[in-house]
Amino acid sequence: MTDLCDLCRSSALEQVYQPPGSGRGLTIYLCDHCGLMQSLPRVDRAPRRSAAVSSGADWGNVRYGKGFRTEACLAILRARADLKQSLRVLDVGSNRGSFAKAFLAEAPHARLTCVEPDERVAASCARIERAESVCARIEDTSFPDESFDIIHSCHTIEHLSSPNTVLAEHWRTLKPGGLLLVDAPNVALLASDDILEEWFIDKHLYHFSAGTLSRLLHASGFEVIDGPDPTDRENLLFAARKRAVAARPIARGPREADHALELIQRYVANRARNLAALIKVAAEITSMSNKRIALWGAGRLFDALVQHGGFDPKSLALLIDTHLKLHMDERHGMKLSGPEDLVAADPGLIVVMSRAFAGEISKIAKTQVPHAEIILYSDLLSRARGLKAA
Repeated sequence: MTDLCDLCRSSALEQVYQPPGSGRGLTIYLCDHCGLMQSLPRVDRAPRRSAAVSSGADWGNVRYGKGFRTEACLAILRARADLKQSLRVLDVGSNRGSFAKAFLAEAPHARLTCVEPDERVAASCARIERAESVCARIEDTSFPDESFDIIHSCHTIEHLSSPNTVLAEHWRTLKPGGLLLVDAPNVALLASDDILEEWFIDKHLYHFSAGTLSRLLHASGFEVIDGPDPTDRENLLFAARKRAVAARPIARGPREADHALELIQRYVANRARNLAALIKVAAEITSMSNKRIALWGAGRLFDALVQHGGFDPKSLALLIDTHLKLHMDERHGMKLSGPEDLVAADPGLIVVMSRAFAGEISKIAKTQVPHAEIILYSDLLSRARGLKAA
């Protein structure tokens, strides 16, 4: 192994997992020195593919998830920054501008520089007043020293060939005491009992825990002032301030490495068991088709149900996905509908195929169709696993 860990620069990288179906041929390595998981080779500039809404390693290119994180970031900024000042802000991976629009609505004198490499969506920010759009990868940009009061980086750092290098640039371009917000996927999700999807997707090269991302920020010259929500197993949102003191070398973290290895082992066992149980989940849903079933959630979990469980979507009366509907017309041969179609369809049963938004979806569904029975995929999966064990 000739590659070095991007956090601690150690060569102690050990192979721990091979994602099946990786289009980039990636392998997951664990740094035995600091505990950071990373994918090799660091293929960060592969040819662009069409959208793949799969449950496998090839998932990607739909680009709608960042909008879900806007309010969480704004909550920190309201508490940690004076939004009435004339702020200069860098928005890294600005996507369709959900953060830019919401932030500028609350910061009347701020100006944003929005960096987005995908020209298909970068134009969204070019039309926003008080925002400059830069269509480029953040690694290919260069801004003057101490240009920004705030840098916002949402679900971008995990895609980079070297987060260390980019964070050093963020440190250079932030003003003294400037605020950095970094949001990234959380490896804690690997411990979920109901996980179905391949978590190690091709477009993510680094896989952070709260500990490894915190240490990376510290090593890059930042002081963490707000840590991630401990109840959120899907995201790591940090707020940090630029400090002038040079960071110390990264000490060995054997507990972090041991915990990462335990997570991988648990993930592999749980996912294999859950995918096997999907055949029974599919059979139970199909057996209730006389109730007119609406299934809400056409993303990765739904794909796993079809691909691994053998579920026939044509047994559904309605397939709903509020967000995917904006980007595609159908999934596995079924037309995508919105929640507004529930009343006319009048389903007797609504199956919720979502983890993070199951509670929110259930409330909306109950309002739309009060008499409909609502079943969560996690409950179906739990029953199926029980039957399989018996």
